Amino acid sequence: MNKEIMFALLAALSFGIAPIFEKLGLARTDPAVALLIRDFTTSVFIMIFIFYAVKSTELLVTDFKSIVYVLLGGIFGVLFAQFFYFKALQYGEIGRVMPLVGSFPVIAFLLSVLIFGETFTIIKFIGLVLVVTGVILLGE
Repeated sequence: MNKEIMFALLAALSFGIAPIFEKLGLARTDPAVALLIRDFTTSVFIMIFIFYAVKSTELLVTDFKSIVYVLLGGIFGVLFAQFFYFKALQYGEIGRVMPLVGSFPVIAFLLSVLIFGETFTIIKFIGLVLVVTGVILLGE
């Protein structure tokens, strides 16, 4: 198994386990407070990881434009997405919420075609249809 697949499967496993704990935590916690707790804890662990795993010179070579793009990704991918996800988990069943949240690859792919000119093939179209069909079926 190559590293790409191994890490993708580990990410999928982690994303699959996380909603169970988050749903349990949201039973008695406001989503905004839960987001603060989650992101603060994540930030602490990331700082520890960076301290031990990244050379200090690598931190200095990032250009301003890259920083802005990463910050915007964080605002959409962490702040907005996580808050809306927590609100959805607070009100809904995991089995209905996760397929909808998990439909983000459709949006990301369509935006990548528009912004980066990535190719849109019949195979990718079939994949999009299958993802949307899966979201609908799992959401029932």
